[in-house]
Amino acid sequence: MVKHQCVVLCLGALLLGGCGGSSESPSRPSEERSLQPVSASESNSSPESPAESGDPVTLQLDDADSLYHRPAEYPGVHIAPMRYIPISTGQKLGMRLTLPADENGEPLPGPFPVILVQSGYNIGLMSFAAAPGGVFLGIPDSYLVRRGYAMVSVDVIGGGISQGGWELFGEKEQAGYMDTVDWVKAQPWCNGDIGVTGASYMGITSLFTAQLRPDDVKAVFASVPLGDAKRGIVGTGGLLNAVFMGEWMALTHLTSTQNVPLMLLQPELMPQVMAATQEHIDHIEDYYLPLIERAIHGDAELAYDSAFWRVRSPLENMDRIQAPTLIAGALNDLFQRDAPLLYESLRDRVDARLILFDGDHVSNFLQALPGTEKTDPVLHVLLQWFDRHLRGMDSGTERIPPVTQYVKHYKPGNWQGFISADNWPHPAAQPERWYLHGDGGLTQQAPFQEEVERTMAAAPFAEYAYGKSKDGGFLRLEIQPSDGSDCSLSYVQWTLGVAGITQIRPCYWDHRELEQNALNYETAPMPEDYFIAGPLQADVWMSSTTEDAVLSVRVDEVLASGRVVPITNGLLLASLRAVDESRSRYVYGEMVQPYHFLTQEHEQLLTPGEVVKMQVEIFPTSAIIRAGSRLRVSISPSNQAQGVLNLVQRQRVEGGVTTIHHGPQYPSSLALLSVPLSELN
Repeated sequence: MVKHQCVVLCLGALLLGGCGGSSESPSRPSEERSLQPVSASESNSSPESPAESGDPVTLQLDDADSLYHRPAEYPGVHIAPMRYIPISTGQKLGMRLTLPADENGEPLPGPFPVILVQSGYNIGLMSFAAAPGGVFLGIPDSYLVRRGYAMVSVDVIGGGISQGGWELFGEKEQAGYMDTVDWVKAQPWCNGDIGVTGASYMGITSLFTAQLRPDDVKAVFASVPLGDAKRGIVGTGGLLNAVFMGEWMALTHLTSTQNVPLMLLQPELMPQVMAATQEHIDHIEDYYLPLIERAIHGDAELAYDSAFWRVRSPLENMDRIQAPTLIAGALNDLFQRDAPLLYESLRDRVDARLILFDGDHVSNFLQALPGTEKTDPVLHVLLQWFDRHLRGMDSGTERIPPVTQYVKHYKPGNWQGFISADNWPHPAAQPERWYLHGDGGLTQQAPFQEEVERTMAAAPFAEYAYGKSKDGGFLRLEIQPSDGSDCSLSYVQWTLGVAGITQIRPCYWDHRELEQNALNYETAPMPEDYFIAGPLQADVWMSSTTEDAVLSVRVDEVLASGRVVPITNGLLLASLRAVDESRSRYVYGEMVQPYHFLTQEHEQLLTPGEVVKMQVEIFPTSAIIRAGSRLRVSISPSNQAQGVLNLVQRQRVEGGVTTIHHGPQYPSSLALLSVPLSELN
């Protein structure tokens, strides 16, 4: 895990060192820093530029040269030292301001529209120099600032040099978002037009801020943001996503304590920064460890959906957002489920767009690098979005399709394989049902006679360890799956994509070994390409010898060579199988995305031997099962890379044998959305 966290920190350093940072060092540690980048990739001064010809080009990911761009307006950027701003809780937040500069590097007075980024990952650690594309991480972005924007980067409560202790997007942290907006509005360099943006944590704070200050936030560009904290990530299927929580909580605490570089550069802040850092270290005992203990022992507030998770779920209050909003997600991102739902919550009320990329969490925001107009569609679309909604420019946003999504196995090559549509799920999608048969077959023919049952034993439980580091300065939370899922695409996904960088293991992208002992169901070879897009649902009839059980359902493409290519998956604890039909998704009368209550009130323990229907939500995707390949549904008793059992749940599952039923009375099946190949535009 330490290796994973170090990789994330190194990625931040790469962004600074390899993407257009200043070649000049400040003469004093606390001196304000200015940049005057004039490289050809930044100046954008070619007379052939579409922007100069008065005909800006809009989103067209299959042709990066056709993306929107315009020349820089200012020759340099000015990076001010870190400083503190007060908030209503009585605490102070760390803040970094970046302004357009003249040819001598002197900051210009403005006023300018402001791009606000609020981070849990230590702004001071990652913002010593400017970098095109840095805006997604809160790093001063020379590309945007030189095009007429002021940029404000802020550490949230408990992060970086900010005071207080971090509490997972809690109410105090959210109060800080509002206070920050109020402070920005009062500054002379702000013209009153504020946009919020960022990737991951910073995308989440953007959504919360737009909800809490709807009259002040004029535009949102949220990359890979959270939607539903319980269903989308922390408690998928009613289990605890401990691999992710271990990585994320440890990373957040680690970055919050790395303040020595800033103290050396700005010694005048040393007493305040040292005190804040000690608060963050003390928070291990005050908050982190008690929270982990509660989760492991099945504390009801954490084990079930509750107000704790609702407060931390942007999807709860998306109706408060009034600003035009662009949501960017990815097919194997942490928030794979949530990005489309966030878009849907906005599309009928505000100017909204959805872009779904390929890849996982880290690889998604790394697509913003190195930040040149030829290689960075993400940054160009962000400029296009803010130019229109913060500056009133005719940037052509009306020609950005409502939905742009990547399709796996469609077109090879960088920035290839995207299609556009008027809505999500795809308007041409039709529900189709594939039935699981006792002989391992998967067909669209419903069973007409009794078929053999198939069984599987409960998996050994995951191992875990937590506490402080040896020196007492860092949080330690480590999860070790015992079911082989640490060698799967799920493990790459829930380690934020870092596992796929630190360990190049073929089993991450080939599940043949992982699913060797699973209950597999396969179609005959596809006679032609088969395009699926949107959410999926597995309706599996099962029984158990114990009062609870776990059902993991993976959807794969099996190539003629035998390679098993993972596409997407779902997970569900049997006792939390109850579905709120009023909030579930139906397409032409078929439920394709169940909404589980996940509350203690709706918990239903199994009666040993009784057959029940498990409606398993499988996270949405967009992929082609290629001609000659087979579609596979793989069922196993766990996916610990995505969810583990707490101690209460373990007692209920231990020693159980699960039976999967087939036949006319128990027609186990997979429901998906099929899209005509003609829609591959």
